[in-house]
Amino acid sequence: MESQRYLQLKEQYETVVDEKEKIDLLISMTLEVRNDDPERGLAMAEEIIDRSEAIHYPAGIGNGLNHKGACYWLIGEYEDGLDELTAALAIAEETKNKELEAKVYNNFGRIYRELGDIATALRYFESSLEINEAMGNELNLTINLTNISNLYYDLADYDTALEYALKCLPIFEKYDDPGRLISIYTTLGNIYFKKETFEEALGYFEHIRNFTEEETTGRVLADSGIGKVYYKMHDYENAKKYLTLALEQAKDVNNPETEIIASFYMGRLYMDQHIFRKALDYLIHAYNLAQEYLRRQDLLSIHEALSDLYDTMGDIPKAFHHLKAYEKLKEEIFQQATLNKLRNLQVKNQIEVAKKEKEVAERTARLKQQFMANMSHEIRTPMNAIVGITRLLLEKNPKQEQLTYLNAIRKSADSLLVIINDILDLSKIEAGKVIIEKTDFSIRELTDSIREIMGIKAEEQKLEFSVAVDERIPDRLMGDPTRLNQILINLIGNAIKFTERGHVKLTATAEYLNEKSVGIIFKVSDTGIGISEEYVQRIFDSFTQAGTDTARKYGGTGLGLTISKQLVDLMQGKISVESELGAGTVFSVNIPFEIAATQEVAESKQDMTEEIKEVLSGLHILLAEDNEFNRLVAEDTLRDVLPDIKIDIAENGAIAVEKLQLNDYDLILMDIQMPVMDGLAATRYIRNNMEGRKRRTRIIAMTANVLQDDVQQYFAEGMNAYISKPFQVDELLEKMASVIKGGKDSLTEAALNTNENNVTLLPEKITDMQFLLQFTGGKPDKKNKYIQMFLENAPKLLSNIKNGLADKNYEAVKVAAHSMKPQLSYMGIKEELSHIFLIEKSAGEPAHQVKLPGLVQHLEAVCEKAFSELNAEIIA
Repeated sequence: MESQRYLQLKEQYETVVDEKEKIDLLISMTLEVRNDDPERGLAMAEEIIDRSEAIHYPAGIGNGLNHKGACYWLIGEYEDGLDELTAALAIAEETKNKELEAKVYNNFGRIYRELGDIATALRYFESSLEINEAMGNELNLTINLTNISNLYYDLADYDTALEYALKCLPIFEKYDDPGRLISIYTTLGNIYFKKETFEEALGYFEHIRNFTEEETTGRVLADSGIGKVYYKMHDYENAKKYLTLALEQAKDVNNPETEIIASFYMGRLYMDQHIFRKALDYLIHAYNLAQEYLRRQDLLSIHEALSDLYDTMGDIPKAFHHLKAYEKLKEEIFQQATLNKLRNLQVKNQIEVAKKEKEVAERTARLKQQFMANMSHEIRTPMNAIVGITRLLLEKNPKQEQLTYLNAIRKSADSLLVIINDILDLSKIEAGKVIIEKTDFSIRELTDSIREIMGIKAEEQKLEFSVAVDERIPDRLMGDPTRLNQILINLIGNAIKFTERGHVKLTATAEYLNEKSVGIIFKVSDTGIGISEEYVQRIFDSFTQAGTDTARKYGGTGLGLTISKQLVDLMQGKISVESELGAGTVFSVNIPFEIAATQEVAESKQDMTEEIKEVLSGLHILLAEDNEFNRLVAEDTLRDVLPDIKIDIAENGAIAVEKLQLNDYDLILMDIQMPVMDGLAATRYIRNNMEGRKRRTRIIAMTANVLQDDVQQYFAEGMNAYISKPFQVDELLEKMASVIKGGKDSLTEAALNTNENNVTLLPEKITDMQFLLQFTGGKPDKKNKYIQMFLENAPKLLSNIKNGLADKNYEAVKVAAHSMKPQLSYMGIKEELSHIFLIEKSAGEPAHQVKLPGLVQHLEAVCEKAFSELNAEIIA
């Protein structure tokens, strides 16, 4: 449809004779046409240029090029538009045509706004504004202000955007220009939409619809605007109607902007209705168009929506990818200089910005943690198959040549697992998931353990390894022995790896000592290859190693020292290094500790015994695992060591529940991530919906998800134990035996019926001296010393747990349980029987504190039997 203004111009055009006058009228007519029909506008612009060139009319050529640039802006061909405008600007500057120059600057600003380069857009709008102010051109000045209003809109400063737009409205109405009225009404509709004043927004979009024809840009803008307002008003039927109309017409009039917006809100609409596949189709369509037309502002919103959608659908890697893309693009678009220039730095705005940034940061951290958990599972699952099948093949008496290859696979897999653990550890630290504990431990027991563990590695390389602890350091300290052990093992392991001859030493010296605290300097020195000055400066950076040759020769991730430094920082300490290439290295770690009275030492593994095989003989178990290779590994491994075991298979949690309803099983090995119903949901159903023996069926989580939060959830849902993939055979069998020996009414039932006074049937023997004998080198006096310490400390801790529960002092329960946990493991009392870890975690979570009475009652029974067994052990 041709506007009234166009028809008037056309009538004039037909009456004039002068070619320049005709071209000037054609320039004005093109302005009337281009918004609704940019393709026709392009053709008219080409005609203007050709005719102007024929009579050597620079103003005509410049205006024709400016129109071409504007038409390319309207159809999304931004690069072509910038080329035409650059040519137009050259002519305007050469001929000193300020009016043309202002128009060109304005169109430059429009394109850069669409490209998301707000700083550049603002610069061009300001240049145009300055010229129009000097010339007193009210209409063009108002157009500039409308565009600046749109920039405020882009920056979410809707109040300022509205202030500018309302100032422009009466001027456009005075000139009664339909094209410019559509522009200002669209701007106002969008601002009120963002301000959630939906009735006002709807009014402006409907006003546009009332005076526009179908299949015009104005009608498309109106329909998409009405559709998105109805979406926000939760009127999904009308929203779908108008967004569908907008999509159909946008393609016909070649308006990518509206097609992107309509597709985006259709995607959001289907997200709200939980029709995720359709939502994804629309959002991906919007994403592809926005990428094709380089619309960074639209991409920003689409990345955020896709991140939400993928998060809801459980695809954490893709959710994380789009969230990171959103953050990166936002940083590029919202340049600080532009924000400072445009935003009113009011307290309200500052709070809103800070709140939004905090929300994004928190969501990033959550998605990153979920991403790492997902990656842990995805990596460990195939690793489980590789390690397990390699182990099975090694047990089949392979030929010598095959043995060489299999051993190479095994060593490579072991190395890869170390790398995976390093990466996961670093991710947990960066995500703020590592909390430094404050528990009692013995510094000398910790260093003795390190001497035994690392001494074997040093011996393999024919190195001398020594440990010396300053006698002034009190034996019992308060801190995090697990993390201290990790730091020292890391440093000593590196020292041994990079030392070919000579010695490695660990010394612990008191830097200061008073009644309440001690500062300890741990030094790990070696006579190894040393570190060049260049790498000493950045040795604690992530993925840094002392040169590519070193990396090739010695391997590793380059994350060990980064992890150590971050752990030392979390412990309020300092780490430093002194080294000379070829002359050895000294790492120094200064950490402050409070002086305390109890101990904590990491638990070691226990080898499989014939007794364990006997306990597991003849079991009927259910293996719930969706991965074919993992099923093969678990089945073949168990059948090899337990020939009379009976194994049923369930490919997901739902099938596991069905099979348990039909059969009685001694044990379920339950994978966590499975289709249809996952392992946690299956366990929850078994514990809450089944009855009698089936409800008490022992369940071991067999999973690649081994982050602390995951493990806590396994126990909270009622699982009896967990084992990580890839699993070690001895560890799997030991866990199975420990759970089976728990008796028919094990803790699972106690935990499920916390208000009942259950009498728990314990296995014949609950302590196991195998680890303690191994740790003490079989020396009876040393073994008895540790038992005696346990018999002195454990009753006090048990009393603290009981008193804390009676007083509802759950923090006291948590602290005492945490201190008791390693002491029980020293005596061979497993978590699957004591559930001390579950007590600790339940005390820390109000939702699970209701379980504590039953758990503590059971722990008391376990301790009473343990005390009796251990007293008999000392006498013997």
